[in-house]
Amino acid sequence: MKFNSQLKRTQAGRTGARELSTIMTSGKGKAVARSAEPDLEKISSNLPTKDRPDTIRIKSIPVRYTTELLEMIIQKEFGSKPRIHSLALHTKDYLCATATFPDEDFGFPTEQLPKVIQARQSHLSAPEIQYDADFLGFTALYNSEKSKADVDIVAVVGLGTHAFGTFRSTSRGSHEMWLRDFLPKDIPNTRILLYGYPSAVPGGQSTEKVEDIASTFLNRLAILRKNTSTRHRPIIFIGQSLGGLIVQESLLRAEDSRDPYEQEIYDVWHGLIGFGIPIAGLNNPSLIEAVKSQPNKVLISQLCRDSDNGTPSKYLVDLKHRFEGCCKHKEILSSYAPEVLYFWERHYSQPRTRNGIVGEKILMVEDSATPGARNLPLNSDHSGMVKYSSRSDLLYEDVSNNINDMIESVTERKDVLPSSLVNEAQRGMGERTINGPLPLRKRSTFLSEDETEAKLLEHI
Repeated sequence: MKFNSQLKRTQAGRTGARELSTIMTSGKGKAVARSAEPDLEKISSNLPTKDRPDTIRIKSIPVRYTTELLEMIIQKEFGSKPRIHSLALHTKDYLCATATFPDEDFGFPTEQLPKVIQARQSHLSAPEIQYDADFLGFTALYNSEKSKADVDIVAVVGLGTHAFGTFRSTSRGSHEMWLRDFLPKDIPNTRILLYGYPSAVPGGQSTEKVEDIASTFLNRLAILRKNTSTRHRPIIFIGQSLGGLIVQESLLRAEDSRDPYEQEIYDVWHGLIGFGIPIAGLNNPSLIEAVKSQPNKVLISQLCRDSDNGTPSKYLVDLKHRFEGCCKHKEILSSYAPEVLYFWERHYSQPRTRNGIVGEKILMVEDSATPGARNLPLNSDHSGMVKYSSRSDLLYEDVSNNINDMIESVTERKDVLPSSLVNEAQRGMGERTINGPLPLRKRSTFLSEDETEAKLLEHI
């Protein structure tokens, strides 16, 4: 057995060498003449010293490629040996990877990586493989080695943040990112997807509103699940700040969508875990000031409280009531209430003004109890709620235990019919409801505010 194992590794190494040789040569075995390297010294001059390794994303990797082969290709292209942290199936035919470069080999701060990659992309010998550092759209961080994962975990970031950096440890010299490095070890029967979108606050030129971002997100998620034959897999969403509102809006749109693939997302969504979702509005006056003359002021006005009376925007009030109705409707159709858990910060954040001046410390998002949802505090500020240093970090343990609890309840309900099938059964059999087996654990009913008040009055 030991000899066979060594033989397989040797053969894999030879295969990798042949693949690399094929990529780097053409014609009659002559090496491809590479164009002159871009002047990277101009890009990197006078840049601040970075305090942790850089992370890049590699997409369109042929499914036959191994980690070892990919490392060889990247080292050949960039002149630096990377560390591949994740290599996951992204589509049926292609993989997606994340990698870091050692400080001493690749001395560019994270914010300069897009320029470096763009400068080098046209000179690469394997141009079908795409490199970037912005993490826009979907990134497959992990895909269960089982033939089929039980659940999709889909994480959506907040306003003006970097998709990967949002969930990354802030410890000096660390490259750990809990969705990629911790959660797969603790909950291996999942596929973990990260979603990023452009939402810069200073200089923001987009006129998109929450509804627009949600529509794009929903459409892309539906297409990804269709193309990977995972349309019926249950989903647990993770929403950080604005990301939570985007998830809520996308579920409302999925519920009413005429696209069957989008409708299925509403059918199979099981839970939402929110981190500092501004249900009652962001408490950040300097944010409104920062965008007052920019096109993105429309989006910011949806998110912030009224500067005069402190009340949430009309959009947020409306979204809250519509989402409560969405959850209640799903409970009626599916025999169980979707699980909604909101984490709230308990440390003050220190915002910066448009000119970079440090503002007064504030609670960016305050607890806003929502009927039918669980609300738990996290002893952190708005940004630190989703940044954990290790698997033994107490905040991470709190979060991962709750995610695991949701996934366990998914497996208990996997025989329950999706609501689209329930609708079909109801149309054929009048008022009789066909739900499949009831869940093993009884979950709390999702009540609206009026129904909650009525329940309380019954006991007075």
